[in-house]
Amino acid sequence: MTKIRNWKARSPRLLLGVALLATVAFRGEARADQFTANLVSLQGGGAAQAVIHIDHYTSDQERNKLKSKLAAKGPDALRDDLWDLESGYIRIDGGLGYPIAVARSQPAANGGRVIRIMIDRPLSFRELASNARSADYPFSYIELHLDRNGKGEGTMIPAAKVTLSGGTTDVEAFGPVPWRLLNVRAR
Repeated sequence: MTKIRNWKARSPRLLLGVALLATVAFRGEARADQFTANLVSLQGGGAAQAVIHIDHYTSDQERNKLKSKLAAKGPDALRDDLWDLESGYIRIDGGLGYPIAVARSQPAANGGRVIRIMIDRPLSFRELASNARSADYPFSYIELHLDRNGKGEGTMIPAAKVTLSGGTTDVEAFGPVPWRLLNVRAR
């Protein structure tokens, strides 16, 4: 019989290490980021302060699972799956945070990175009851371009349609001009 020495002293650290590894393997990159930005609508001229908080980044495995769902069952099934995911939140003008379903970070050529975010946007009762065309655009999409210091800019498509063509995910905006995220800074 093998005797384990100092099990009580080591077990909390061991359990914490196993839990962290399991979290990284299951949930993606376990790196938390927070950004602030000025959100500007070029059509309506409105501006707001946005906070984007990412608890963790979506793994390749989870991304592939979502792409497969989109290819096999379409955007409604994808939206149902996104509803159950939460990678962080976005808060606009100090309001309640709305959950971010998917967040991906990739290195950029300038030494910085590109962060892509997908949100299953809330559809208003008015959109659904009147069968508005905007209800066919149930997602929001954000893309941030950051330099190596965590500063940059981005775009937000508040109402988007997502399709898959030839293995590439296409994002179509409901409006003619996406919103701009200016003065993006890591906090």
